[in-house]
Amino acid sequence: MSITHHFDYRLPTRVVSGLRSPAAACRLALALALALAAIVPLAPACAVETTTQSIVALVNDDPITGYEIEQRVKLAMLGTADVQQALQKKLKAKNINDQFKAFALKRLKANPPKSEAEQQQRIRQLQQQFVETIKADVMKEYRPKIRKAALDELIEERLKMQEAKRLGVISGDDEVDRVIKTMAERNKMTPDEFAKHVASMGANISAMRARIQASLSWADVIRRQFGHQIQVAAQGADRFSASLGGTDEIELRIHRILLGVAADNQKQVAERMSQAERIRAQFTGCQGTQALASAAGGARFDDLGERKPSSIPEPTRSLLLAAGENEMLPPSIGEAGVELWAVCSRKVIKAADAKRKSDEEDLRQKEFEILSKKHLKDLRQDAHIEIR
Repeated sequence: MSITHHFDYRLPTRVVSGLRSPAAACRLALALALALAAIVPLAPACAVETTTQSIVALVNDDPITGYEIEQRVKLAMLGTADVQQALQKKLKAKNINDQFKAFALKRLKANPPKSEAEQQQRIRQLQQQFVETIKADVMKEYRPKIRKAALDELIEERLKMQEAKRLGVISGDDEVDRVIKTMAERNKMTPDEFAKHVASMGANISAMRARIQASLSWADVIRRQFGHQIQVAAQGADRFSASLGGTDEIELRIHRILLGVAADNQKQVAERMSQAERIRAQFTGCQGTQALASAAGGARFDDLGERKPSSIPEPTRSLLLAAGENEMLPPSIGEAGVELWAVCSRKVIKAADAKRKSDEEDLRQKEFEILSKKHLKDLRQDAHIEIR
C-alpha cells in the first residue's frame, strides 16, 4: 500500500526588510502572507478546549486519547487541500492590503513605535499576526470536520493494528524508517530535518510514524489473508485493458467451428446446439480442433489466425478476452449458424507490454482495495467501540 501523505512546503528564502512605513508594508503584505501561510503554526485561537490526555474512545478496550486526536488533526491540516484552498482564497482577496492596513494601523496607533527600527520590527510582527488570524479563522471553520475524520482514522488504525498483532505481521521500525526517509528525500531533507520540519508545523513525527506503521502492517494483513485472491491472470489483465478501451494491445490466435443452420428452423437449431455441446466436451486443445470439425457432419473449421479483439463483435470479443489459452467457449448462435470459438494463444504487442504490466498492477491494486475495505468493515462490525 502506498503512502500518499507527501509534504512539499516551501520556506521563505529571505526576510523582507526595508519597510519604512505602514503603507509600504501594506503593499508587500500579500506576498509575505502567501509565504508565511505555509509555515506559521496554529494561532492560540485554535487551542484545544478539551483535556488532550483524556480517553476519547475505546476500541476493543484499546484507548484513544485526546492528545492522539489533536496530533492527527494537526497532521491532517498540513496537507488538507480544502484548508489550503480556503486559506489561499482569503489571502488572495482583492482587499487583502486594506485588511492588513486596518489591522496594522489600529495596533500601531494603540502602541506607537518610538523609532524607525522599532516600527520595522513591529510591522514584521504584525504581518505574522495578521496571517495567523486569517489562518485561525480557516482552521476554526474546518476543525470539527477534520477532528471527526481524525477520530475515525484512529479507530480504523486500532482495528488494523489489532488484526496485524493477531496475525503476527506488525511492521518494524526499520520499515517505517524507510518510508520516512523516502518522504524526506522528496522534500530534499534528511529524516531528522524532516522531523523538525513537521514539528515546526505544529505536528509530531510520531503521529506520522504511527500512521505509516498501521498502513504497512495492514497491507501485510491483506496479503496474508487474501493474497491468493489478488493474483491476476493474463486473461484478467486483458479483460481489464478491454474495459479501458485497450483491446488492441493484444492479439488472439483463434479457431472457429461453424455448424450451418437455417435461422428459422428451430428444431435444427436445437439439434446443432446439442451437437456443438458434444464437440466442446471432446475439445482438449487447439491441436485437435480441425479433427473435431471433420468428424462432425456438416461442420466447417476456420483457422482465423491472429486477430485483434476489436475485429470481433461483442459479446464474443469479451468472452474470448476472458478465456484462457486452449479454451473453447460455449456454443453461440451467429449469423451463419451455431459457432464454437476457441482461444489458441494470446500475444502482447511488444510496444504495449509496459502498459499491460501497468494495467495488471492497477487491477491488483483495485482488488486489494476492495478486499481491504471489506475486511476492515467486517472488523469494525464485530468490534466493541465506545465513544466517550
